[in-house]
Amino acid sequence: MEAALITIGEELLIGQVIDTNSAWLGQRLNELGIKVMKRVSVPDNPDLIAQAYNLCMSNYDIIISTGGLGPTSDDNTKEMLCKLYDSKLIEDRETVEHIKRFFADRGLGLSEVNRRQGWVPDKATIMHNELGTAPGLYFHEGKTHVFALPGVPFEMKNLFENKVTTHLKMYLAKGTIIHETMTVSGIGESFLSDKIKEWEENIPDDISLAYLPSPGLIRLRLSMSTSNEESGRTQLRTLFLELRPQVEEFYMSDRDERAHETLFRTLKELNKTVSTAESCTGGTLASLITSIPGSSNIFKGSVVAYENSIKQNVLKVNATDLENHGAVSREVVEQMATNVRKLMNTDYAIATSGIAGPDGGTDEKPVGFTWIAIAWEGGVQAKLFKFGKLREVNIARSCVHGIHMLIKQIRNS
Repeated sequence: MEAALITIGEELLIGQVIDTNSAWLGQRLNELGIKVMKRVSVPDNPDLIAQAYNLCMSNYDIIISTGGLGPTSDDNTKEMLCKLYDSKLIEDRETVEHIKRFFADRGLGLSEVNRRQGWVPDKATIMHNELGTAPGLYFHEGKTHVFALPGVPFEMKNLFENKVTTHLKMYLAKGTIIHETMTVSGIGESFLSDKIKEWEENIPDDISLAYLPSPGLIRLRLSMSTSNEESGRTQLRTLFLELRPQVEEFYMSDRDERAHETLFRTLKELNKTVSTAESCTGGTLASLITSIPGSSNIFKGSVVAYENSIKQNVLKVNATDLENHGAVSREVVEQMATNVRKLMNTDYAIATSGIAGPDGGTDEKPVGFTWIAIAWEGGVQAKLFKFGKLREVNIARSCVHGIHMLIKQIRNS
């Protein structure tokens, strides 16, 4: 089966809100063996919403829209669906009672505007929304399945997992699309492609390979459609096992996870801890690590030493080294890593110091010039990286490369 996604809302088109719903839905549908073939974003305009629906309904089996189900005048999806299905709005008592309880639990009364969310197309199957006030709607006509879901991400996800999948699984053919992922760091996409060209050419025809690059990290994803998931996953994993010796120096993980998640898992398995001393990354590395639930088991703290006096007074970096070599230097970043590890009493530490940009660079140390160091009991290692001119990308790359350096050290030891 093939699907199309429609996201509704002016805020998505002007960049005020990022469309995370489509990315999440695309992943979940893919896991169910449903290929997403089209994504459309439209403003809260009834004619444009109708055009999007008509286009998708004439070409795809499943259409899922998000947004436009609220109680205000710019929410037009229900009215448009009534026209498409020759339907009319009626009051659904169960939904209205739920809305009353929803507001009563918050000490609020039910306004007429909110009551209107209980009015639904009479030809729709109602999917009650336990987490909000806008119910989901399901239409099934011929071989086309149409789902209208609220745009609030956590409400949409809950309805999809508990209601939409129930409807879809009744019509899905047996079989699923499966993926396996390997992540690598420290090599560019084109260089990686050249390096693994022979391996890639020997991938069976029924398996596809995708390169998914992000700052400092590349995910290699193998995919296939199979009726036997266990056998299929064994086949994909075997291919990656054959690849690993060719990319060992760049290898990060055999899971679809971000660099800081790999670090968290690695340290947790070993019952080890880490701290950070950050200059150019400004606490981003610590923020990434602590975004993971349970990170207190492996992370003790960070010093954001953005100014040289903090490096000197808190991290005890030698003043002469700061003066002679500058903050962005091997001598300084090694002391940052070594001393923050001692200060926080951790097994490992990562330190960063660089010229993130867009200004601040010199001929000797241009924007992107970055020193990263890792420290452990009895040792310290520093490495120079020459990134580009984009500040956000430089910060992201610094974090990933610092993590990769530490993971390699842990594995080698």
